Order: sequence, then C-alpha cells, then structure tokens
Amino acid sequence: MSTFLLPLEIFENLASAIAQFWWSSNPPKRGIHWAKWDKVCLPKEEGMIGFRLIYEFNLALLAKQLWRLVQYPDSLVVRVLRGRYYRMTSPLGAISASSPSCVWTSIYAARKLLLLEIRQKIHPGYEVTVREDQWIPTIPARSATPVAPVTHPNMRVSDLINQDLKKWDVELLEDYVHPADIPLIRSMAISSTYRRDTFCWKYTKNYQYTV
Repeated sequence: MSTFLLPLEIFENLASAIAQFWWSSNPPKRGIHWAKWDKVCLPKEEGMIGFRLIYEFNLALLAKQLWRLVQYPDSLVVRVLRGRYYRMTSPLGAISASSPSCVWTSIYAARKLLLLEIRQKIHPGYEVTVREDQWIPTIPARSATPVAPVTHPNMRVSDLINQDLKKWDVELLEDYVHPADIPLIRSMAISSTYRRDTFCWKYTKNYQYTV
C-alpha cells in the first residue's frame, strides 16, 4: 500500500473482514453491528476504537512517497519521474500525463491529501514563485495575493527578501503584495542555514510529514 493504490473492492473486502471479526463472537457467522463502521474508526481520543480506514491509510502511505519527491529533488527516483511526468513543474502541480504508470498514478492520487497542510518553507526563496506556489501560511496554504496591476508574474520570493540582512523587504512587500498578506509573510522566519527552499507539514512539531 506504500507503492500502489489498491482497488476499491479490496478496501471493501478488508473492511468487511475486520468488521466481521470484531462484531461476531462465532466467525464466520455475521454478528450484530452495533455502530457504523466510520464511527468505529474514529480516534480513541474521541471515545471510539480507532480502527484504520483502509482507503485513507493507503493514501497516507502514498503521500509519504510524494513528500519524498518534493523533499529530495536530487534523488535518482525523482530525476526519473521528473523526466517522464513533470519536467516544467512540481510533483504537487496539476499534471496530465499520457499513459502514466501504475506507480505514478498511485502516488499522484495522494496529491490532494498532501496539499491540505503542506506549504513551502522559505529559506533563500529562489525556488518559490510569489503567485503560483503555496507558501503563505494559511489553512490551506496558498500563493500570495498580488497588488493589481501585476507587473512581475514570475517574481520569486527571493526578490522580496533583503538577502544581506536575511529579512523581508517591507517596501517591496507593500509594492507587490496585498496588504492583508504582509503580516502573514512577516511572521515567517527566514533561515540562512539552508541553501534551498524546503517544505513543511503543519500537523507535526518538526514539520515533517508522517503517516
């Protein structure tokens, strides 16, 4: 499940087998299902049992592969997939490929899940575009709202940073970014210890995606 998106029929069969084992005191006889399966799968913190929803767990595993594609852009597997499917964009972008492999179709199926709370973390800002990439720390993350008229559609976030002081250039922010976005941008720390921009995941303390 960490490599392939299973067919829906397999998900249903697995859930049925687990439910039958749980509710029946004399398998394979069917017992009484005292609660809906979706409710039984709620976390223990909410008073339920916390069984895994197989389909969602499959997507979570595949999202880990997609996370690795964006975090390690120089790895061999990334270079192979980039050459085949997304030469001019990010693996998180909207990609239409002719005759994609089963592996790529499966990994790409987790794109919407990963986009829920992933955003680009700014270091030098050279690889992040102001208007297209999701880098503003909102829920979900989004691109910056420009001030009309837009004169630099391909502007990079690095253009809004004083690279010598490693601070946001407030005057440039006021010239090119909507006023509502400026406090959000200024709240983002700029690190000088990284040579390239990375991604972060909101739901963990270290901002790394985990299944």
